[in-house]
Amino acid sequence: MIRRYNQSASPLRHMAPYTLIAVLAGIALALAIFCGGLGITIARYDAVTDISASMMKAAIVLAGIALALFVIAVGIYKGTSDEVHIQWMVQRALYHPSHGNPLRLRTGELLPHVHCTKVGDGLYDLTISAQQGSTVETIADASSAISSALNRKYEHYAIVQTDADTAFNSVTFRIDDVKIDRSLTVTDVNDLSPKSVTKLWVDSITTIDLTTSGSMLFAGKTRSGKTTGVISVLLQVLLMGPDRYHSSVLIVDPKQAELSRLPHTITLDEDGGARNILEALKRFTDTIKYRQQILNDLSEQQGDAVKWWDAGFHPAFLFVDEYVAARTIFPSKAGKDDDYCLATFDGLVKRIITMGASAGCFCIISIAEASVDQGGLPAMLRSAMSTRVLFRPTLPEARLIWDSEKLEDFSVSRVYGPGDAWFSSTDGIHDAVSFVHFPRMEFPEYRELGKLLREYYDVLLRE
Repeated sequence: MIRRYNQSASPLRHMAPYTLIAVLAGIALALAIFCGGLGITIARYDAVTDISASMMKAAIVLAGIALALFVIAVGIYKGTSDEVHIQWMVQRALYHPSHGNPLRLRTGELLPHVHCTKVGDGLYDLTISAQQGSTVETIADASSAISSALNRKYEHYAIVQTDADTAFNSVTFRIDDVKIDRSLTVTDVNDLSPKSVTKLWVDSITTIDLTTSGSMLFAGKTRSGKTTGVISVLLQVLLMGPDRYHSSVLIVDPKQAELSRLPHTITLDEDGGARNILEALKRFTDTIKYRQQILNDLSEQQGDAVKWWDAGFHPAFLFVDEYVAARTIFPSKAGKDDDYCLATFDGLVKRIITMGASAGCFCIISIAEASVDQGGLPAMLRSAMSTRVLFRPTLPEARLIWDSEKLEDFSVSRVYGPGDAWFSSTDGIHDAVSFVHFPRMEFPEYRELGKLLREYYDVLLRE
C-alpha cells in the first residue's frame, strides 16, 4: 500500500502496533469501568435487575478484553527488535502532522521509506529514501526531529553521522548509544597484540586499517591523553616485531621529556641542535625507498601490484612528538654546504607522509594545538594525514582539522575526559568523524614501551 502524507491524519495513525493496541486496551478498560459503574448504580436504586446484571457482565468481558490487549501489546513490545522500535518511532515523527512536519510535506505527497539496520552494539544505520517532496537535503535537515523522536529506552541515542547516497536516493543516519563505553581496558601489554599486521585497535569496535590509511595526526592539549593514545598504537606495532625489510619504530622527542628517556629514541644533540633528528628522518626516507624497490621488483616478477602486507612486511612507524616544537629548533637557512635547516626537515616530513604508506611506512605527528600554517601544522600536511584524532575535543579546534560539515551532528555539550577523542580515518567505515576512547592501559606504559623497544631492536641487531 502506497502511503501518502495527510495533514488531517487521525491521532492514531502511524502509531507503533503495540502503542495502538495499548490505546485500544485503555479504551476497553474505560468502557469496562463505565459499564461496571452503571451496573452498580442501577442495582443501587433497585432498577431492573437484568439490565444491572448485563452491565456487570459487559464490564467483566471488557475488562478481560482490556487485559488481553494489554498482554498482547506488552508481548509485541518485548518481542520487537531495537531496530524496528527505532524505525516505528522515527516514522511517527516524520509522518504525523502533530510532530511539526519536519520534511515539509504537502497532503498527497509520498511518504519516504524508513529502514533501520543494526551495525554494532548500540549502533544503527537509519536509512530514509528520497521521494516526491522529500529531497536528501530536507531529510538531512530533519536530523534534530529524528533525535527527538528517540525516547524512553532510546533517550541516550543520538545521530553522530549523516551520509547522503551518492545518487541522492537516500540519506543514512548513524545512530549511536552515547552511554555505551566501548573502550578497551588492558591489564597486560600483551592484551594489545593486534590480530593482523594491518589493523591497530582503537576501541572494541574501531580499528585503524593500515591497508587504506596513511599517516596520522594526533592533536590535543596537555593531559588530554594524546601521548598515551599514541603509545597504545606504538605498543601494538612493537608487539608485531620487526620484519626482514628494514622495519623500524622511531620516536622523536624534541622536548627531551619522558619519551627521550626511553631506549632507541631520538632527541636533541648535546649542543641543543637537532641534527640527530634530521638524520633519523633521512634514515626513515631511505627505508621507504628500500622497501618500495622490493615491492616494485616483486610486482614486475608477478606481473601485478604487490602490496606491502602481501610481501610479508610489518609496518614501520616514525612518531614525531610535539611537531611544532621540533620545527622551532631548526634554523630558517642552512649554512654553506649544509642542509641543516627547517626546509630540509619540512621536506623530509612531507615526503614521508605523502609517499610512505605504499611501502608500509607511516608517520604519527603530535601537536598540542590544532592550529595551522604559521606556528602550527601546514595545511598541506594536515590534508595529507588520512587518520586524524583530536583528544578532549572542542568545536573550534575540530574545525581546524575537519571540514565543518563533518561536525554538524556532534554535540558540544558533552564533557570529555582524558583519552576521549574525535576520530576519522579513510577506510570507508570511519571516513566521517566519530567518538572513540583510546585503550585504558592499567600497567606502566612507559616501562613496557621501553622494554618492547629494546626487544624490537635486539632482534634487528641479531639479524
